[in-house]
Amino acid sequence: MIPLPRIIFSVVLLSGLFFTACSSQQRITEEEAPAELPAPVSQIRQLESSALLIDGSKQKMLGNFTNAIVLYAEALERDPLNSAAAYELAKLHAQQGHIRDAENFIKHSIRVEPENIYYQLLLADIYFLQQKNEEGLKVQRELANRRPNDLNIQISLLSTLLYTGKYEESITVIDHIETISGFNNELSMQKQQILMEMGETERAIEEAERLVSFFPNEPVYIEVLAELYSQTGKAEKAYELYHRILEVQPDNAMARLLLADYYRNAGDEERSFQELKKAFQSEKFTVEGKARILFSYYYLSEEDSVYLQQAYELIDILLEMHPDDHEANAIYGDFLYREERLEEAREYFYRAAQIEPSELRFWQQTLIIDSRLNNYENLLKASEESLEYFFEQPVLFFFNGLAHFHLKNYEDAVSAFRYGRDLTLSDPEFQIEFLTLLGDSYHRLDNHDASDRAYQEALILDPDNSIALNNYSYYLSLRGIKLDEAKEMSARSLEIEPDNAAYLDTFGWINYKMGNYQEAKKWIWKSLENSEKPSPTVLEHYGDVLYKLGEKEEALEYWQKALKAKAEDDFDRGSDFLEKKVRDQKLYE
Repeated sequence: MIPLPRIIFSVVLLSGLFFTACSSQQRITEEEAPAELPAPVSQIRQLESSALLIDGSKQKMLGNFTNAIVLYAEALERDPLNSAAAYELAKLHAQQGHIRDAENFIKHSIRVEPENIYYQLLLADIYFLQQKNEEGLKVQRELANRRPNDLNIQISLLSTLLYTGKYEESITVIDHIETISGFNNELSMQKQQILMEMGETERAIEEAERLVSFFPNEPVYIEVLAELYSQTGKAEKAYELYHRILEVQPDNAMARLLLADYYRNAGDEERSFQELKKAFQSEKFTVEGKARILFSYYYLSEEDSVYLQQAYELIDILLEMHPDDHEANAIYGDFLYREERLEEAREYFYRAAQIEPSELRFWQQTLIIDSRLNNYENLLKASEESLEYFFEQPVLFFFNGLAHFHLKNYEDAVSAFRYGRDLTLSDPEFQIEFLTLLGDSYHRLDNHDASDRAYQEALILDPDNSIALNNYSYYLSLRGIKLDEAKEMSARSLEIEPDNAAYLDTFGWINYKMGNYQEAKKWIWKSLENSEKPSPTVLEHYGDVLYKLGEKEEALEYWQKALKAKAEDDFDRGSDFLEKKVRDQKLYE
């Protein structure tokens, strides 16, 4: 599709386009416009009119458009044959939006001075402003016929013809312009686009061949011709031109890409890929262009190992050519992340963030990976670095607080979560996440009132938030208070997520605290069944229940399992009594 230009308005409407509407206007209506010109006025009135015209122009230059209109109107009143005053009034009225008045003023100017080109151009512009394209075109055609060697008028006509979709006539005008100014490469390119829009492919090729004959060593024009050959099934001719481009510019990436397409269409995947690699090795091929190709490979390689291998080869070239480019590093990170090569992916996302620290997505991806790797030291360091650049991004406070929480810096965790919560007032779902983490952090600090308030706020925002229901009910059970309320909340969390191992343990533990040991055993056992790797706390809970039921040997067995799991878990350490239970083979609470 041709990128059609807008109508090029003549210079008469380009200055002082916007200003405050005037309260009064000088008007000449069709009815008021005399059929014949008035008689000339005296020389004195002509001089007075000219002086007023000059004063009006000064006011216009100063931006005092209302005063200018008044002065121009007085000039026209002094001398109705002052066509320049009517012309200035036409421009100002057009710019003010009073198009019909502008049309009448400029027609008056033309009656006084019919050969003035600027008056004619303004009339055409005013017609276009009223969507009277045919009338405007008529004026422009007449001007073009009267002044066939005036390039500005011819180009203005061409612009209008293109805008109105009169392509064949546009070709005629381009050919005429060429007779005036000689061959012009830009007009030749425009002509090719027009011919392609008209479906005149062969004529477009002829014009492209002519352009190449004038500029035989210009790769851009050779490339255009090659593309036309390719589109019209003349692949071999296109192929010859690709090599011709490479003779002129051996590192021309576009020619390599076009050759890659040629070989791919011919079924030669190996040569196609070799040309693609050569394109990637070109310093003139931008990182953005290479990234677009790798974006395609990202999806093609999801289910095809051949494309995946090729993608990594291209990425190696990309990083060799652009080792310090943030996008190049991030692209490699994307591929590695998809392959679950998390530590390597983290390296490249973090490197991208160091190169371009103002790009939030690099930091976010780094923090997500640190969180997934449970590397809380790295998570803390990267989150604090990112906050130096994005102090108003709640997601960064979320990760920062999470790092502090897992590193048992609970005061710092509370600070981060509180700040993040205040940034999420318009995002209730994210706010709930901050509130539940605040509840957890306050619990670790034994600030139970603040912990309870955080969970209550979360449940006000979402009464069915299963995390808040579970955590709040569990902490109440640990304190041995409001057990009926805790049991009700825990049961609701299980209605929402019936197979969640943590929720099953909470419900069992509440029953334990209420003395319902058989029920506790049933639910905590379900928790163990639903856990891929049971936590020290759940194993210890099950041992406690067995002990209460008189199954002391089995209880010791689960306490020992809990102690072993504790050695492999950096966060869940079980209760403070776990080692004493194992040593003394006795329940402590």
